[in-house]
Amino acid sequence: MADGRLGQIDDVELDMRALLGALLRALPYLLLFGLLFAGALYVGLNFVTPRYSAAAKILIESGESEITRAGAGTEEVRALLDSEGIASQVELIGSRDLANTVVDSLGLASLREFNKPRLLPTFDQMLVNIGLGRPAPQPTPEDRVLQRFADKLDVFSIDKTRVITVGFSSTDPQLAAKVANAVAEEYLALEREARRSTNADATRWLESQIADLRTKVTDAEAKVEAFRTERGLFSGGQNNTSLAQQKLNDLNAELARLVAARSSAEAKAETVRKSLASGATPDVPDVRDSQLIQRLREQQVALRAQIAQLSATLLPAHPRLKELNAQLADLDTQVRREVTRILQSLEGEAATARAREVDIGQDIARAKAATGQTNDAEVQLRALEREATAQRDLLETYLRRYREASSRQEGNYLPADARIISRASVPLEPTFPKKLPLTIASTVALLLLAIAVILIRELTSGRALRRVVLTPPLVPDPVPPLRSEPLETAPTEAALPLAAASQARGLTAEAQDSLNAIVDRIVDAKARRVLIAMAELDQTAGRPLAAVSLARALSRRGNRVLLVELQGDGADSRAMAVEEQRPGFTDLFAGTASFDQVIFRDRRSRAHMIPRGLLEFDAGAAEGERLVSILDALDQTYDQILLDADWELALQLAPKAGAVIVVADGADSEPRTVRTHEAMKARASTEVMLLIAEAAPKGGSEDAAAAAELA
Repeated sequence: MADGRLGQIDDVELDMRALLGALLRALPYLLLFGLLFAGALYVGLNFVTPRYSAAAKILIESGESEITRAGAGTEEVRALLDSEGIASQVELIGSRDLANTVVDSLGLASLREFNKPRLLPTFDQMLVNIGLGRPAPQPTPEDRVLQRFADKLDVFSIDKTRVITVGFSSTDPQLAAKVANAVAEEYLALEREARRSTNADATRWLESQIADLRTKVTDAEAKVEAFRTERGLFSGGQNNTSLAQQKLNDLNAELARLVAARSSAEAKAETVRKSLASGATPDVPDVRDSQLIQRLREQQVALRAQIAQLSATLLPAHPRLKELNAQLADLDTQVRREVTRILQSLEGEAATARAREVDIGQDIARAKAATGQTNDAEVQLRALEREATAQRDLLETYLRRYREASSRQEGNYLPADARIISRASVPLEPTFPKKLPLTIASTVALLLLAIAVILIRELTSGRALRRVVLTPPLVPDPVPPLRSEPLETAPTEAALPLAAASQARGLTAEAQDSLNAIVDRIVDAKARRVLIAMAELDQTAGRPLAAVSLARALSRRGNRVLLVELQGDGADSRAMAVEEQRPGFTDLFAGTASFDQVIFRDRRSRAHMIPRGLLEFDAGAAEGERLVSILDALDQTYDQILLDADWELALQLAPKAGAVIVVADGADSEPRTVRTHEAMKARASTEVMLLIAEAAPKGGSEDAAAAAELA
């Protein structure tokens, strides 16, 4: 406890020498006790019945070969080999039915290891005996054997593999290997039997479905044929079209032929008609191919030759020439008569084709109507055919599966989806107890427990604790709290005694509450840059060291705090034990020093500070980008940056601050304090707080060194 400036503080600390001495004194007993315990345990383990463990390994895989595997079984194989499928197989191996089969096949119920009755009552039975519980039904011998079999059986899958390990422990090594192999083999037999049963059930179901489908297919095909016969939907030709459609196609072809013939006859008749009108012989195939016209032409040629020959010796009025000219004119008349007959024949062909077109058009209309009815009937026919086809396809599918299942059933080919890759062998060494490792581990644990008991006994008895008396150093005569003499009115050595640096820690209760209120408001506002501006001060009392007190208070809150001294008197540096003539902020601003050369640690807290420096600093430089860059770099490391500046520089830095504290040493109603506060509010864009620092009374101790009031 403290008693004024000269009080003493009582405390206790751990005496390691006393603890080590107690352990050394107890060491012989510990070693002797450990050796005795180890020997007794090792001898006792020899009387414990050893247990042997054997394990068989089963690989889960598809048992089908590439030849017999059906294409539709891919999804089933994938489901078998996934993690859920492997876990399901593990549960199947540990099932009660499989265990019951193995127990019966190996006769385990007759062995005392599995059917030994319990000699000592259980805790539940003891409660029932004294009337505190309800009696539970007694297990049957079969249930007791199965329960002990399950306790000794260990089935698990190896991680990231499809291998299942089947382990079994027993006091008989041969029995352990035999049971593990029997469980693996019974699992494979169970898999085959399950597949055989499933295959038989599927075969019986397919038989009934096939018989039903055969009747359905016969009925569906009969309906198709009956409907085709009833509607006359017979097909033929290369494209397998209906008779109505074939007839319509033939009529369309005939109509096209008649239209072409009529057009040709009309064109020939028009040509012949124009030739007759002009008196010329028409040059059309029908006229050229006429035998009569050809003979008449030959006669005309012969007569013209005679007329030409006789004209050389006879005059035109000669009877012979007249006779020949009359014969020539008669031949021309016969030619025109024959051409007229051909014209009439062509016109008759055109008329006949035209009449035939009308008849065929009517036939086409009737054929279209018949084709429409046939198409409607074919729609219904196709629906019936689809139904018959679906039934037939389903029947064929079932028949194929039935034949496959029957062949497997008859050939007894039902492979299991697993195989044993490692059979259990007879173990040579017991798995429990491992006498030497168990003895060593138990002895070490017991020794550690004994050492812990000795240490706790020494601590609780107080023998391992010693009393410590702390005497604080003498504090010189009190100086004005949170103040330093101005540089121009006092020597440098007397400006701030070193004892004043501890005044932020030795505040009165009222001053400490005010300082905590300021710290709380800064932390709650998450202000990173805090500007501390000095109002008009009483120069005879010195400047309050509010920046140092605030930095130490924020540091005690666990914040990373940096105080940047921009005052010219160097009081902050001396209070935080920074030697004079050190590079500082002005040197960093000028680029002649780096950050690690200007940042120093406070002697009384975890706060850091940057002194003013060796160079001059112009207040107008605060408007430049250099200061902003330096503060941005410091923001990356510190939670709060306190800027302790004089009045002129504070006005320049106020817009960049996250919080502003105006420090005054008078009442908050004094005109100089009000003027300072209003001027700073006009420049700052954030909250402006007022801190009133009052001097301590003469003769007070360090505990009453300062008082601060938040206005």
